[in-house]
Amino acid sequence: MESTLPSPAVPAPRLSDEQMRMILDVSRMLAVPTDLDKLLMRIAEISCELIGCERTSIFLYDPATSELWTKVALQSAPIRVPCQKGIVGHSFTYNAVVNVVDPYKDPRFNPDPDKKSGFRTRSLLCAPMKGLDGKPIGAIEGINKHAVPFSDTDILMIQLLADQAGVAIQRHKLQMDAVQAAGMRREMDLARRTQEALIPKSPPPIPGLGAVGWTLPASATGGDCFDLWKLPDGRLGVLLADASGHGLGPAMTVSQARTLVRAMCDLAGTPHDLLGRVNARLAADLECGQFVTAFLAFLSPAGDLEWSSAGHGPVFLRAGLDLPLEALNPTVPPLGVVEEWDSTQAPHALSLPSGGSLVVVSDGIFEAMDAAGDQFGIERMTSVLDLCRSSTPEQTVAALRSAVKTHLAGEEPADDQTIVVVRRH
Repeated sequence: MESTLPSPAVPAPRLSDEQMRMILDVSRMLAVPTDLDKLLMRIAEISCELIGCERTSIFLYDPATSELWTKVALQSAPIRVPCQKGIVGHSFTYNAVVNVVDPYKDPRFNPDPDKKSGFRTRSLLCAPMKGLDGKPIGAIEGINKHAVPFSDTDILMIQLLADQAGVAIQRHKLQMDAVQAAGMRREMDLARRTQEALIPKSPPPIPGLGAVGWTLPASATGGDCFDLWKLPDGRLGVLLADASGHGLGPAMTVSQARTLVRAMCDLAGTPHDLLGRVNARLAADLECGQFVTAFLAFLSPAGDLEWSSAGHGPVFLRAGLDLPLEALNPTVPPLGVVEEWDSTQAPHALSLPSGGSLVVVSDGIFEAMDAAGDQFGIERMTSVLDLCRSSTPEQTVAALRSAVKTHLAGEEPADDQTIVVVRRH
């Protein structure tokens, strides 16, 4: 018996406050460089507690031998299996969550480890650990649910933890590669490629909506990021975040913010609630003076727009081709500045009619400064957007990029530049 994550038609399972706290604790551990074995052991222990099972194993893929091997195996001897064998092999090969109620009745089940140890596997729940490119790099396996079968909530939680473990493993690999590289240039190049992997290769296809994003770091790695993705209910997720400063440190900070948003977007009700959870975590993790401005929105094909802005703005909305731009100003401070937000500061939901557009930029656009010290400015930016009333998102981004480049007149940008444009057809 096999199941995957809940379909878009089924409401996402609700997690308790304690379950959410434990998942966020894993995210917090990811923000601090640490020994990978200790981190994965903690993830395995939390997995057992969260999904209520006897044992948890974390398998990594060994490309040299085409095997999956247990980096962590609670209460079990090390295991090595061909990457296509067993339930874990199926989950890894097909990049899918697998829930097996009775393994001995499933032809994919590999009983060899049970025969060697004398242990009896009664139920299995396995989730692939994905890298930043979405490809599996291993798997997490929960064994013997105390009260069978594993539930939809268990499926959701193990996938969240698997995603967190995948990030930890790739970050560890980046750190090890950097240590072995000959100098800072190699280290920065690895960090840049890791950050570039976070950028969406193409916007998600959502009927009636067009969206495009572009970013240009001011150094090898940038403190800006954007994301465009499809939520389980069919809405478009839009994120633009900007960490203070630019370089490797801000790049890791803004990547953490993006990872938290994507990991929890199915659990928090509104963008404002979601940014509130991310803010609480970053406020505990960031050093004094560090912060992240962020704009987050969920847009339905019908034009219903829920949004929140944590110190990020201005953001511009045009409700129709013949209507002027409306500025959406932030209602709360940047992420990481205060520990808790006032829930009454949540902005009202808006409507984006047909022909309407949403434009989000980082301050590297309107603060772009030429050799004479003259900023590009909000007025020049809105003038370009007015000329692009009927343009596609791609054309609008290209026009804004060209205008800023012309204004700089050969000067290198001093800050990261990011643009996201969404339009309802």
